[in-house]
Amino acid sequence: MRAPIHAACLSLSLAACSGGSGTSTELNAESRLRVAEAAERSGDKDTAVSMYTAAAESGPEDASVQVRAANGLARSGRWNQARDLLLMRLKQRPKDPDLLRALASIYVMVGQTRVAIARFDDVLATLPADVNALTDKAVALDMQSRHSEAQLLYRRALAIAPEDPAVSNNLALSLLMDGRLLEAREVLMPFIDADDVPERLKINLGIIMAANGEMDAARLLLNGHIGDAELVALTRAAARGRPPPTQLP
Repeated sequence: MRAPIHAACLSLSLAACSGGSGTSTELNAESRLRVAEAAERSGDKDTAVSMYTAAAESGPEDASVQVRAANGLARSGRWNQARDLLLMRLKQRPKDPDLLRALASIYVMVGQTRVAIARFDDVLATLPADVNALTDKAVALDMQSRHSEAQLLYRRALAIAPEDPAVSNNLALSLLMDGRLLEAREVLMPFIDADDVPERLKINLGIIMAANGEMDAARLLLNGHIGDAELVALTRAAARGRPPPTQLP
């Protein structure tokens, strides 16, 4: 799961072995993941869950397989199954940063922010420059209304990855929830004419503009994606410290 960007409500990217049996196992797990992802895209949740589970069982030593399977289970609403899968793998590999990060992101998505922060700290203890862990821990802090602490982490992440729009997006939303409207606007304005950034980022910039009283500019940027009534509701929610539903995870 990618830098658990803050996602449709806070949102959350995450070598073949030599020998015939190792290669076969890896390909089998990969093929099952592809089937699961195709089923998920088509809306066949039951098949997706079944194939994600099978993929995890086929590649128990491959952390990337476990993370993709757990993320797929989480997207399918099987939060407990995703959590239990990662906890089981962590018994064999307790310090694996990919497994720890994925587990922490799942805790963020189910609102268990205290546990999530502890797991992100485990990752950052060995990988202090991990942009995903920094960003997703900041998301968890924002969910606890600890915006100043979150903003410090977003800025640390930006110092490492200055052109990452996801980090900028989440920093701007944190500033918006913290009532620092002009600073939020300044963070996202460099992206206003960019073509290669998520549409949600520009929607968030429109919300920030509206919160700053720039309704005409906000309408022009949003181009009908959000009506005036919804826009006003979103700006009022942000003023109360609630994130817009377009935060990126």
